[in-house]
Formats: sequence, C-alpha cells, structure tokens
Amino acid sequence: MGPTWVSADGGKVFQTLGQCCAERSRRELVAKAGEIGETEDAEEAWKQASVTLWSLALSAYDTNFDPKEGTVLPVMTLAVDLRLQKIAGATSTWTSGGEEAAKASLDKAREAKDSAKEAQALLNLASVQASAWASAKSTTALRPIGDVLQSALALFEKDKDHNGEAVACNMLANFYVLVGQAKDAVRAVKQGLAACSSRGGSRLHEVPLLHTLMAASFLRNDPDEALRASQEVAQICREAKEAKTSAVLSLADACTAQAHLANDEQGQAQRLVEAALKASRDAKDADGEILALGTLQEIAFAIGKPVSALKAAQDLLEKERRRGIKEAIARAQLLVSASDTTAASSSDLAQQAKEQYASLKDKVGESLASVSLARAFLTLAKITEATKTAKEAMASFQAIQSEVGQGFASCLLALLQVRQEDPVAAERLAREALGLFQEGRHRVGQVLAELLVRKSQQLREKPAECKLVIDDFSVAHVEISGVCTPKSLEEVLNALHQARCKDGVKAVVLLLQGAKGPVNPAGPGFGGWASPQKQAVASGTFLLGLRTLGLPCVAACCGKVAGPAWGLVLAADYRLASATSSFILPIWGPPECFGDLVGHTVAMQLCYNQGPVNALTMLEYGVIHQCQRGDEDTKKAAAEVARRIASTPALACHQATAMLSPAIEKYASIVARGGLRA
Repeated sequence: MGPTWVSADGGKVFQTLGQCCAERSRRELVAKAGEIGETEDAEEAWKQASVTLWSLALSAYDTNFDPKEGTVLPVMTLAVDLRLQKIAGATSTWTSGGEEAAKASLDKAREAKDSAKEAQALLNLASVQASAWASAKSTTALRPIGDVLQSALALFEKDKDHNGEAVACNMLANFYVLVGQAKDAVRAVKQGLAACSSRGGSRLHEVPLLHTLMAASFLRNDPDEALRASQEVAQICREAKEAKTSAVLSLADACTAQAHLANDEQGQAQRLVEAALKASRDAKDADGEILALGTLQEIAFAIGKPVSALKAAQDLLEKERRRGIKEAIARAQLLVSASDTTAASSSDLAQQAKEQYASLKDKVGESLASVSLARAFLTLAKITEATKTAKEAMASFQAIQSEVGQGFASCLLALLQVRQEDPVAAERLAREALGLFQEGRHRVGQVLAELLVRKSQQLREKPAECKLVIDDFSVAHVEISGVCTPKSLEEVLNALHQARCKDGVKAVVLLLQGAKGPVNPAGPGFGGWASPQKQAVASGTFLLGLRTLGLPCVAACCGKVAGPAWGLVLAADYRLASATSSFILPIWGPPECFGDLVGHTVAMQLCYNQGPVNALTMLEYGVIHQCQRGDEDTKKAAAEVARRIASTPALACHQATAMLSPAIEKYASIVARGGLRA
C-alpha cells in the first residue's frame, strides 16, 4: 500500500486549508512576539502588525490546491510535502469527478458491502465537499463534512486498516483546525501517529500528521509544540534514506526556522534559514533557494532588520526574473517594496507589482500592492498620493470581501489622518478598523486598531502653556498640565527663581490639570515633542529646578494623572485632589524612589495595580492628603494651605525643605538625565 500523503489528489484540500490556517496563526504569533502591544509608536506598531498582512496572499490557495514551490509567500510545510511525495512515490487512491460522482461511488461501495471502499469513498466525498466549500467561499457550516470524516474513521478502525486510519485522522484533524477546535485536532493527530506506528514502515508517513500538529499548535498559541513537531519532521528527513537530499533537508530546516520565529527565538530562526539557504545553493536547487530567501526576508522583516530583509527580497527578485514567472516576479517586487519603505525604489516597485497583479487579474495581490504603495508614499510624506492609494486598497479588499484587508487599509487611512493631525477622522477610521478586525477575528489587528483609537484621542489633547501667577500672599500659582511645552516650562522656572530672589515668594501651588480623554500609563501625548520620553526629560528638568527653590510645594490634582504627570504629584510636599480625578496605574517613575516617597507597602500597590484608581483610594493609601468635592474646591483648598504655610515663617519646612524629602531630588535627577523609559 502506498504512503499516506493526504495532500495527494482529492484529500489534499484539507491539508492545504489547514496549513493556510496555520500560516495565518503563525504570523499573528510573530507579530505578537514583536511586542506590538508594548509600543506607543503608531507607525512602528503598523509595521509590526503588517507581518500578518502578507498572509492574506494565502487566500489564493482556497481556490487553487496546487501550491507552487516557486511562490514567494509559501506554505513551507506543503513545499516539504511536495518534495517528499515525489521521493516516496505517492500513489493515488482517489476517484475523480464532482460531488455527484463521489456519492455514486459511495452508494456503489455500500451496495457491495465493501467497508474498505466505503471508507475511501467517504473520504473522497468529504474532500470534494470541502473543496467546493472553499472555492465558493461558502459561509455554510462545515459540520456535516466532519460527520462524514468521522464515519470513515470508524470504518477504518473497525477493519484495523492503520493506513486508512492515519489518512482519516489527518483529514479529520485538519477539519478541526478549520473550525477552530485545536484540542480535538491534536487528539486526532495523536491517534493518527499511533496508527502509523502500528502500521510500521518508513516514518515519512508521519510527516503530514506532524504538519497538521504544527497547524493545531499555532491555533492554540502553543509555538513550543509547533517547534517540536517541525524539528521532528527535520529529524525524520535526516534519518530516512529516500528523503536524505539537500533539497528536502533545506526545506525542512526553513520550515523549522519559521517555527523558531513564532517561538520568539529570532537568532536561531535566522541562523537556521541561512544554513538552509546555503544548502540549497550548494545543491543548485533553485526552488529551494527561492523558498529559503522568502523565509529569510520574512524573518528579517519581522525582527526589525530592514536592510537584511531588503537584501533577501532583492536576491529573490533577481532569481524570479531569471525564471520569468510573472506572478512570482510580482510577489518578489511586492516583498522588496514592503521590506524597506524608506528605499528610493520602494514606491516604483510597488507600482510595478500593482500593475503586474492587475494584468494577472489577481485581486489579492493588487490589494496588497496598493497597501505597500500607500505605505511608501506615506514614508515619502506624499500624503495626497498615499490617501488616494489607500482608498484604492480599501475598495479592492471590499471587492474580495476581506475583513482583515479592509481593516489594515482603514488603519493606514487612520495613520494618514493622524499625520495630518485630524483626530476626529482618525478615530472614526480606527474604530471602523477595529470592527473589521473583530469580524475577521484578527487579534493583532485589534491591538493595532485600539492603539490608533487611543492615539487619535490623545491627539485631541492640545499642548498647554505652563503659566505663573504670584498673589498678594507671596504664593506662586503654577498652572500646569500633563502635556506642557518645554519652552513654557523653562520660562516659568526662570520666573520662579527670579521671584524667589526679588519678590520673596514663600510657597508654590501646582495647579495640575490632568488629561480629559483616555490615557495609558505612559501618559498622554502623540509623537514629536509630546512623546512620553521627551515629556519625561522636560518634566524631570522642571521638577529638579522646582526643588532647588527650597520652597514648600502644594499640588492640586484635577482630571486624569498618568505618565510624567505623576512626577508633579510626587514632587509636592502636600497633595490635594478632586473627587472626580483619577490616577492611572501602574505609577510612572523610577521604582527605587517610590518606597521613600510614599512608603514601601503603598509603593508595591501602586506598581502592581493597573488601570484607573479614584482619589478616595489614593487618600486611603496616603498618597494624597485631602480630597475635595470638585476642581474649584480643590484649587481653593490648595491656595489656602499654601497661604497658611507662607504666613507662618517659623515652620520647619521653610528652613529644611530639601532635607525633608531627599527622595524627590533623586526622582527628579533620574528623570531629568533621561534615565527612565516612558
């Protein structure tokens, strides 16, 4: 009996669809490994998330179940399967024809009461139905197909046909992958591997099952198990005499490199694929070399090495031009363009790829090329051209009914609106993208859209000018917000020092107006001078200058306190807050100072908790000393406290303010030196 290569003829539909699903899941893991959720740079987040964008090209396999080894965006495991099928001499046991022919074959087998033929006919019927389902982009349920597969599996088990049982288990496992039941898929794969062991013979028969195990593992967000399965495939190829060729081994290593990448083992992934590339070149295997170059480009792109990604993509383009396959050339041009949008040729190659895809009537490729072209225009600051091209991409994705594609196009449009400082339009587009990603169940896209929503809301926070007023009681009132221009901070600081020397200012009141819209622990602000890191340095310098005055400081907090605004609160000797204010945790600043500022126990709470905390909770913690009803009451109470201190010169704080709070100087010094990342 021939080897159990499920990807042969009719049964390959499940293996192909399952691997496409695995590829999409793997790319999401790669994007998550890029810490997209931890960056506040919207353009950097878009670049990281777009690793998953290129998996949209895999949708072309939904209607074409003959994966070509020369494709730039390969399903690596299928490429290995194809090579091993040729070596092992895969034989066909499937009937031809459509669903009617498959049903007729099934009826004939049942009439003859031949359980072996009935089981094979059931598998053939299931594969034909799945092929029709995928080709028609049907929204109907797949469950009836699963019932057919389970019936076939039961017959193989009854006849103790281990070969058929392995095939049925693999097809059933891929079915479970398609419907999102990863746990059941793993169970089916293990049953199939056990059947292969009982059958005996070459371990090459286990390779399709191990590939399906990789798919199920990616679906479960378990890259460790996927890596183990891919390593086992590579080991089987090394041990099997008939598969021990440089071409197969290099492809297996490239497949393992992708699993390393999903497992956030970037260095190992790069070393392995470079070795696979060298092996393919030594063997003069053009197809294997192309696949390895495509993988190397993806790894370099994912780990943020645009130069390496660009070089791999350019080598790939040169190879494809020699082969002369139009579709492959277009994909290579697209990858070169996407690898480094700052390159001078990026926009030209993206335009060429778009025209090539249009001539091939490939809507998926044309849509992706439009996205790459719009991104290149954005890098070149050609906003009008970028907006027009991004809208074309949106229309193309709508035509092919791709929610994820529409989501990325909408995110790109939102990014353009952010660049033009139009927060209303940016938020609307970002929310549209969020809805599209939710429909497409694309987790990384949702994170990107949520970041853009947050950024567009923060963009509404206009930079405020820090102001200074000195009253008749020798109290300096400083109006300051979470986002103030460095120039105004510097001017107020100079004025305070002059007032300290000339006018005899005796106390300072910080009227802190926090952010009004949604904020995050890094604080408000978007890009340019208002980035959290630049705010940190400006805020730290201001705090350091404020403490050198040697004057008692009272803070009145209103709104939402987050990011560097925390330093303004902690720098005060006496703190008040309105009942409507909130404090965004975890607290921002150098942790080594918190214990001295608010006490060790409270500092632990402020560091470990997440989200907004109201003023009453801060009062319980002892972080603030008074909680007033509203903003006006808070400001009035702060002014009264400061005036009372100023009118009593005998208070010890007038003589030794610095000695009473040394941790504040340490806090301000660290931040002012830029020794803290926001």
